[in-house]
Parts: sequence; C-alpha cells; structure tokens
Amino acid sequence: MSDYTKLLFTLGLMAITTLPVSAQNILLKDGKTIVSKGLRRQGDIIMATVDIPIPALAGKPARVQAGEIGYSLSVISKLDFPEPPQLYTVPELIATGKLPEALAQIEPIVRFYESFRDAPGSWWEESLLLKIEALQAMGNFKDADPLIDNLSRVATAPETVRAAKVFVAAKLTRRGDYARALEMFNQVMKESTKPMTLATASVNMGQSYLGLKQYESALLAFLQIPVFYPRQKMLLTQSILGCAKAYYGMENLPKAKSTLEDLIKDYASAPQVADAKEELEKIAKREKALAEPK
Repeated sequence: MSDYTKLLFTLGLMAITTLPVSAQNILLKDGKTIVSKGLRRQGDIIMATVDIPIPALAGKPARVQAGEIGYSLSVISKLDFPEPPQLYTVPELIATGKLPEALAQIEPIVRFYESFRDAPGSWWEESLLLKIEALQAMGNFKDADPLIDNLSRVATAPETVRAAKVFVAAKLTRRGDYARALEMFNQVMKESTKPMTLATASVNMGQSYLGLKQYESALLAFLQIPVFYPRQKMLLTQSILGCAKAYYGMENLPKAKSTLEDLIKDYASAPQVADAKEELEKIAKREKALAEPK
C-alpha cells in the first residue's frame, strides 16, 4: 500500500451502493490492477472494497477482512466496469415501442454512474444518451431537454460532445431553426466516427430537410439508416416514417403509401405507427382530391 501516493486506507465492513456486476476493478497508471468487490466515489477519491489480509496477532489467527482502499483519480488509468447489458437491451426496447420498460432499465444505470461521470471507464455518458433517446421517443421533451443541456455542459469525451451537439441541433429543428440545425448536423457528420451518433444526426437532418421542403435531401438523409447504419434499430422506424413523408412531398404517393403500410405491418408496436396511420389518411385524401374531375 505504501507504493501508492494519495492512498487512503479504512478497515472495517462497509455498506456501499453497487450494481450487480461480476467485477469493478481499478487499473492504475503504474500498470497494477486492484481487484474490487465494488466501487464508490468520495470527492476525487475512488473507494474500492477489497479483501485485506490481517496477520495473526495476539494469539488470533490470520484472517481476511473486507475494507476499503481509496485511490486518487490522478493515479487511475481506468475504472474497469463491465459493459452494462442495458446498453444493448434498451435500444431494442425503444425500437419496439416498450418505452416505459426502456426507461426503467436505463434509469438505475444512469443513477449509479452519475458519481463516476468524469472518471475514465464510466458508462454514464452512454447510458444518459439512451435515457434521452427513450424520453424523446415518448415525446417527453420537458424531461429530455434539461438532460441534453447538462450533457452539453459536462461531456468531455469527443464523441459524447458530438452526440450532445446532435441533440442540441435536434432541439433547433423542433423550433423551426432548420438552417442552423443543419450546420451543426453537417459538422458532426464530418467529425464523428460513432455509428449511433451518425445515425441520430442523419435522422434529424432528414427532419430538418422536411421542414425546409427539400424532400430529395430529406429522403437521402433518412435512407442512411437502413443503408449505412442498420444496426441502429431504435432509429429505423423513425427513418422509415421520414422516407414516407419525403416521398409524399415529392408527390410519389404510391411509394409513400407502400412505405407506410410496410411500417405498420412490420413494426406494429413501434411508436411511429400512430403517425404512419395519420399519414395514410392524408394520402387517401390527396388521392381522392387528385381523382376528382377538374
């Protein structure tokens, strides 16, 4: 223990808040690994629950006792948290319209990693992005927007900064500031390498182009999801709905209609189905108007 600077040591059994994972280890900058049963944050110190050998003293046998050792963030290379499985299950729940369940799964992950958000190895940023996606899919922008603002202020990882920029630009799209939003989306598309960020930017670019009535550009933006980012399933139904709206704007009513029908048939539980049905009604009215004699 004397090898580590800024080291705090506290013996005794400790009750700490952990997630049910197999290991929460600390990788130190000197190459050593601290095998831990759980981690918690205390200021700039990461407290690790470890088994500490107690030598035989005063006739008592040697034993192992649980205790905590504290490591300054300055000596830590990474907190080796296992990747939360919710990062895979929640997108699937969002894609299939199980939004309350998605939110219920991701919320404890966000809450646990909140205290580790600026520590290397934390999953806070990834989990918060999913929480924002779930809230937005529910149409709950009142709760999503403050999280976006918070993420924009505190994000440090370059890809997370770009993801936050996409959400900020999406807010501009909802407000009708399409041109400014597109500038931000295009910047992210040039800089990002993360499929989820690129896919999210593409979908929102499509929405901005729809707002500007630039339907061909909108269609190209929406088609990027199935063509280039098919694994981003939670955005697929948004892109299909967007394609249908672009086809409608281009006066390709048969293609718009068939796209909407496929969406309803293939993704019956998706949040976009209600909008798809409304779009079909709009197409029916348009077809009727075109069929009426002049």
